[in-house]
Amino acid sequence: MKRLNLILPYILLTGIVVVVVRSNLRESSSEQDHRASADGPIVDVVCNMEVNAAWDVTTQYNDKTFFFCTKWCKESFEKDPKAYLSARCTVCQTTLADGSSLPATYLGKTYQMCSQAHRAEFKKDPASFFMHTMWGIPTWLYYASIAVVLVVSFGVFDLLSRTKSTTNVGKPSGSRRKHVTSDTIRGEGERMLNAGGTASSGGSIALPILTATAIPQVNDRFDLLSLRLIKQAACSRIFRFFCQAVVTAAFVMIILAGLFGNQNPALNIAPILTWTVWWGLLIILIMFAGKAWCYVCPWDAIAGWTERLSFWKKSDDGLTYGLKWPRIIRNISIATIMFVGLTWVELGFGVTMKPRVTAYLAIGMLLMAVVSAMLFDRKSFCRYGCLVGRVSGLYAMFASTEVRAKSDSVCTSCASKECVTGSDSAYGCPTFLYPGKIQSNTYCIQCMECVQACPHDNLALNLRPWGSDLVTEGKPRADEAYLALLMLAITGFHGLTMTAAWEQLVDGIRGFADTGRIIGFSLGMTLLMIGPILIYAVLVAFSRALGSRHALEPLTYRDYFIRYAYALLPIALFYHIAHNLEHLLMEGPKVLTMISDPCGWGWNLFGTANWTIPPMISLQTLWIVQVLLVLIGHVYSLWVAQKTSLRLFGNAKAAFRSQLPMLVGMICFSVFSLWLLKQPMEMRTSAM
Repeated sequence: MKRLNLILPYILLTGIVVVVVRSNLRESSSEQDHRASADGPIVDVVCNMEVNAAWDVTTQYNDKTFFFCTKWCKESFEKDPKAYLSARCTVCQTTLADGSSLPATYLGKTYQMCSQAHRAEFKKDPASFFMHTMWGIPTWLYYASIAVVLVVSFGVFDLLSRTKSTTNVGKPSGSRRKHVTSDTIRGEGERMLNAGGTASSGGSIALPILTATAIPQVNDRFDLLSLRLIKQAACSRIFRFFCQAVVTAAFVMIILAGLFGNQNPALNIAPILTWTVWWGLLIILIMFAGKAWCYVCPWDAIAGWTERLSFWKKSDDGLTYGLKWPRIIRNISIATIMFVGLTWVELGFGVTMKPRVTAYLAIGMLLMAVVSAMLFDRKSFCRYGCLVGRVSGLYAMFASTEVRAKSDSVCTSCASKECVTGSDSAYGCPTFLYPGKIQSNTYCIQCMECVQACPHDNLALNLRPWGSDLVTEGKPRADEAYLALLMLAITGFHGLTMTAAWEQLVDGIRGFADTGRIIGFSLGMTLLMIGPILIYAVLVAFSRALGSRHALEPLTYRDYFIRYAYALLPIALFYHIAHNLEHLLMEGPKVLTMISDPCGWGWNLFGTANWTIPPMISLQTLWIVQVLLVLIGHVYSLWVAQKTSLRLFGNAKAAFRSQLPMLVGMICFSVFSLWLLKQPMEMRTSAM
């Protein structure tokens, strides 16, 4: 069971890779010949989606082979081929009469418009007219998935109600398990820093709330540092510099391409590499490697090099003023506001299609990181202000890796605490953690400084089961709970904005409020942000009413609200991945051709500029993978909610009663995720 828990994430990853490979296998030599001789991508004439010949959804018409994404498009074409092959206006799709069209050229091809107005509209932003519709999961799969969600949900709850709790949930009310508070940990950290002669006076910094109990001696971990090569890499400052340098080079390329390259998103690498490839891979990376992005983060790398005037050698002399981060914002509120703001800018203003604006956003993040490094102590921006770090920090609670102390007794007996104060060759923890007591990935940036500093070799880089932090007893934080709920809302919002339902909602708001598009969009986004939180708040009230009298300790509404919010993270995480796979596998491969000409200047640096790379997965296969991911996220959320309830009540029957409203909420959120996957979606980056 130990090994199965550890390898389960990698079994899932391997399975997805296998089905992607199978989806691209060639079925016949005729398809290979067609693909080899094709001039440009193969396009489904019904939905305008690029397709892979290996999917083998074809039909013959007038001695020509036509390829389609699904049988739906094939059947639509076969009903009336002339309707899809006749000349149509690129803007409004109306059929054009002979000799009545107006031509316009885009990327070497000529397109026809029905009027001078439409021709001018096309020339103003031609890329926006080359979106394609991606069909959602079929109706039968949608309803079958809902049935599975219901069976699994009530089956798990029935099992819970019949099972006696054997969980160590603490003592009854009146003997509350002791927690280490933020001020206590900060006080201990300051004492350690003062002992090392590097601390300055000032207010305490709010740290994660950790239990005062001993570090659990779990047996479902595997220390990757026990492998010699990994240990050498983790302890090498030069190795980290090399990794940071590679990622920073790509980061600089994005900025240069965005600022100075061709502003057509079909020719510029900045939008697709940022919004499709990087953001899609980042969420997947978190699941399997935790905060590994922070290890190579270019914003942090450039800020650190600038402030320390050193690339990899430890430097005790820097340019920073070493100020303490203001007490009033020693939380993740700034990162949360920026996360919501970025979503508004990204979707409301179409940033994913604008290379120069993409570069401006990258530069803005860099300036915040550099200024913070110059003003504040250690990596305060990483700890509090970085929106990427804070979103990935919550998701990393689910990750299959962690940095932890091997032995609590060794940490207790250590007098020097180099992991906090630093050593001759390594810095103390840059995010103000005491590595000996870490029990959550949220604020650890996996920089390996503590591993290098520890004189007792008492820190491990563990593989662990998914979701370990979410079921570890601690004291949840309100700011994290609200961010978790917003992440659930925003992941659904991203999907909804690509559907016809969203446009109908915005049009309805604009008509009702008699306002413009941006205000209508903003009001709709606000509604979609607040709605899930209000639904959750009502469910929490019912949950407390049903179970509060059975709780081991007196719990307020706020306690319930904060504790159960973490149980929704797996639903948000797995839908986020399911949604991102559409972009990553369907449109991400285009980056391989654009790497030879990142600025759209007609280069061919690596000989790939003329490649035509089709989507990497068929829709039929993608649907199965997406549904599977949503179901896995739902099951993990049920599991986390069960563990939370058992810790609160210590009694399976009481936990069952209290958790029923949350069960309803989880079912609703998962069914909404499935409904989004069922909707036909307009792929915004398909013009890239």
